Amino acid sequence: MIRRFSLALALALAVLCAPAHAHTRDEVRAAYAAIGAAEGAPYARLPRVEAPYEAGALTEAACDEALGFLNFARWLAGLSPVSESQIYDYQCQHGAVLLAALDYVDHNAPQPQDMDRNFYDSAHIATTSGCIAKFNWMRDTILREGVEYFLRDDGDANLPNLGHRRWALNPQMASTGFGLANAASGMSYVTMYAHDLGNPAAEWDSVPWPAPGAFPAELIHDHLAWSVTLNPAVYDLEDASVEIELTEADSGLSFRFRPADGVGDGYCCLNAEGYGAGPCLVFRPDFSGTGFTDYQQNQRWTVRVDGLRGHDGAALPMAYEVRMISLTPQEAVNVEITPLEATLAPGEALALRADVVPAWADDTSLSWHSTDEAVATVDADGKATAVGPGVCEIIAAAANGCEDACALTVQGE
Repeated sequence: MIRRFSLALALALAVLCAPAHAHTRDEVRAAYAAIGAAEGAPYARLPRVEAPYEAGALTEAACDEALGFLNFARWLAGLSPVSESQIYDYQCQHGAVLLAALDYVDHNAPQPQDMDRNFYDSAHIATTSGCIAKFNWMRDTILREGVEYFLRDDGDANLPNLGHRRWALNPQMASTGFGLANAASGMSYVTMYAHDLGNPAAEWDSVPWPAPGAFPAELIHDHLAWSVTLNPAVYDLEDASVEIELTEADSGLSFRFRPADGVGDGYCCLNAEGYGAGPCLVFRPDFSGTGFTDYQQNQRWTVRVDGLRGHDGAALPMAYEVRMISLTPQEAVNVEITPLEATLAPGEALALRADVVPAWADDTSLSWHSTDEAVATVDADGKATAVGPGVCEIIAAAANGCEDACALTVQGE
């Protein structure tokens, strides 16, 4: 039995999807807005985490929000959306109760002595076939937060395989389910069914994350890894000597990795274990000493992967650009010009610099003008040229009207 995924999100994705999944910022924001937000407690019926155990049930709104976020991420990655299975929901809810009863996460969670065997069997299917997480908080949005946690897959223990992410972004996945329960200690346990392979005919070559095109900076942080899952039917990785270059256009940051050797400017590996649909290149740049704080809107990262080959031996180089965006509009709040004061003689020129603050504003474009062109003129790049004696201001203005000025004095001849 399958529950339809959010109608609003389905319509949005149907409109926005294209053969090439390098989406624009407006498309990403529209798809994200279509997810909607669940209001109120996520439980339709409270679970019971001690004997006699009761699975309870989640609200449709909470599940729709979690499913919508998962499908948003899959859309970013160019993958088909998945539906919600009531069978998987049933198993995942039992699995969440099992973990809450034990009060720890374990894919092979043991059976409590006072738990019915049938209850445990359903729960065990979920823990062995799904993504599981433990949180020390409880919020109405925790189910969705669990999905985001699986996509981040942070923590050094998960770094070599990124199994949660690879299952959540498995091209062959067709359905999923969710579970949630709270331990007596207050810990929250989230489960998501992940081992569904209901779309075996999915067509795909690779699954990069962060995905090409406009990508939300909110979904990637400096301590998280990048990854590229590869279709084993397309790529032959036996004896492959793969090299990855990750660069950012404006800052000049550049990182190189050799995943098969585990050598590079940070952590990297080639993981061929059975998580999701194929082997995975994992690479995490080491930003120590670079002055880098975190990913933010307007950064442009280029990934180049060399050394990939097809089964016929032909080279299959890969290159794509990730344009970091913000999921919410970011207005300019100030403009800072340098220098604030200057003195020139007629005919002399001065290159002024101005920066929109913050650097991650939606529109960082500038316009320039002089308050008295008989004193000085300025071109579109901020180059001021003295014309005749006097005082004027050279003004740099952001698109939303924020501005700053350089007080320019032109001396008499």
